[in-house]
Amino acid sequence: MARQFRRTRNCVSLFAVPTGHIGAELSSPRSSFRSFLLVGAWFGLATGLGEGAGLLLFQRINWERWGPAIHVSKDILWISPVVDLLLSLILALFIGLIARFQPRFPGMRVAAFLFTFLAVYNWLTLTERLQHRSCQLLALGVAVALDRWLRTHQSQATHFWKRTIPWLMAVVVLGFAGIQTGRWLLERNAVAHLPPAAPGAPNILVIVVDTLRADHLSSYGYGRPTTPAIDRLAREGLVLGNAVSTCSWTLPSHASLLTGRPPYEHGMVAVQPMPWLGWGHTSLKGYPTVGEALQQMGYRTGAFSANLTYFTQNVGLGRGFLHFEDYFHSPTDGLMRTLYAREFASAYLHRTEKSWVTRTFRSLGIFHLLGHLKRANAVDREVAQWMDRDRQHPFLAFLNYIDVHEAYGLPASDPRPAWSDHGRIDEYDAALYYVDDQIGRLMQELERRGLDKNTLVIFTSDHGEGLGQHHLQTHGRALYWEQIHVPLVIWYPGHVPAGVRVDRPVSNAAIPATLMTLLGASERNVFPGPDLSRLWKTPEQATDWPDVLSELAQNVHPPEIDQSADQYIPTATTGAMQSLITPRWHLIVHQKLGEQIYDWVRDPQESNNLINTPEGKAAALRMSSQLQGWESASSDGPQE
Repeated sequence: MARQFRRTRNCVSLFAVPTGHIGAELSSPRSSFRSFLLVGAWFGLATGLGEGAGLLLFQRINWERWGPAIHVSKDILWISPVVDLLLSLILALFIGLIARFQPRFPGMRVAAFLFTFLAVYNWLTLTERLQHRSCQLLALGVAVALDRWLRTHQSQATHFWKRTIPWLMAVVVLGFAGIQTGRWLLERNAVAHLPPAAPGAPNILVIVVDTLRADHLSSYGYGRPTTPAIDRLAREGLVLGNAVSTCSWTLPSHASLLTGRPPYEHGMVAVQPMPWLGWGHTSLKGYPTVGEALQQMGYRTGAFSANLTYFTQNVGLGRGFLHFEDYFHSPTDGLMRTLYAREFASAYLHRTEKSWVTRTFRSLGIFHLLGHLKRANAVDREVAQWMDRDRQHPFLAFLNYIDVHEAYGLPASDPRPAWSDHGRIDEYDAALYYVDDQIGRLMQELERRGLDKNTLVIFTSDHGEGLGQHHLQTHGRALYWEQIHVPLVIWYPGHVPAGVRVDRPVSNAAIPATLMTLLGASERNVFPGPDLSRLWKTPEQATDWPDVLSELAQNVHPPEIDQSADQYIPTATTGAMQSLITPRWHLIVHQKLGEQIYDWVRDPQESNNLINTPEGKAAALRMSSQLQGWESASSDGPQE
């Protein structure tokens, strides 16, 4: 540590100038570039350290506004100082240039005033408790007060900056080394203590394409060739034609995919407060996860998420994964999680194509670099690197792709499909075409490594998308068929029949229980099931298959594009909802606005509500009683 600190001090020598020299220059119209760099570097590092700590603090305090908030992990403690340091040095050089050519310009006082304003504004804004105008006025007041103080305390301020900048740099360097090394050591130690896996245990790849409705896949009957790679998996594997998600938005659905339980059991119906010291075993009401079960069988486990809001360690879904890749997948993503980069993006990156800023970025060929959406190719790259680290243990890799989530579309560098004319559905299909291509590339990487011969692949989605049906463009507002009907393909050559399709409605929350059976570990199965393998191994004995439940908690903050839907249909804006699907009927129950029932087999668009017909009423009565029975029989689950 002493050696590293000495190196840091040597780096700071670039900015070193005599203390009295800078003190005099605060009031002098002419100052050296080294003086400006020293002041800029000090304020940049101090601002960034405060910003990083504040972001970690206030994402816990402001958890009720989780959706629009900026989410970070511990890496922000070194990323923010680096970004703010670069910004401050650029500003310092700019002010220095003005002072060089304008002899009467009080450059050093201007620099100290500006850096103070920017630092205080940064720290006040990240609280998300004050309006920006209020933050600006408070920051201005602090900068004016400091400027007055500096007129009579120039030497003290300069001495403080010069003495403390090595310590600020040391904190950043040690933070980077400690966070990165600590994460690597923890994973390495955990893998080293895994029990031996069973001989021939297969690798497991679970692919979740966020917001993918089943009826837009070619293998599910869609007219466009959107999914050639997934179609191949479907031909060589088993297709569950009417799989249903447990909810119509990401967080509850992913919790069910990990625990095998419906939302009313695992309790993750909305974002919950982050524990100050981490989730530990408190998330998901303590229910075991598929990652934990597989670790006990000798699997190293990794999650690779592109949904950086609702499938992350921060929301409590990291339990069971020895490795979790979510934030900071690229320099751009790290940059965009700092305040001033977000302010720039908000002001300039969402303008029309006529904007000179947009046209300039496009002409320079860098516009696509300024977005921080985590594309499917980034997820694939992370998975490939992680797979190559260890060949001694079988792995579970759990992937989430976000490209089909709004806003849709292809990366700028990819050729557009023939059908695309920039309509909403066309863009959705184009995004799906891109994700399918990346899935095909990932399968090729498995084959190149020789891993395809012993890998079990499960392909599904967490929920669907409205795309204009039932007055909804997005998801998470209702439980109609297009919102919860998801693809489910199981590909495991030699163990799962190829080219078979099962059309009975099933929940994709049955994936954990099914995995345990396919691995030959039924006696260690801690998941409620039922096991989907019964549907193709002994279909004659699956007549007692349970009806499929979906749930949606109340959400009073609809996206702007779907606000008008409340005028036409019952939505989660006004109350919680439940859905129950039988081989014929789909019942939707709203907490306050009554029931709807559809014959989803004959009416897959669910355009004809049969609740007022004799047959519909009778079916709704039976199914409502079943829902009430489930509610009364539910338990709170373990709480350790």
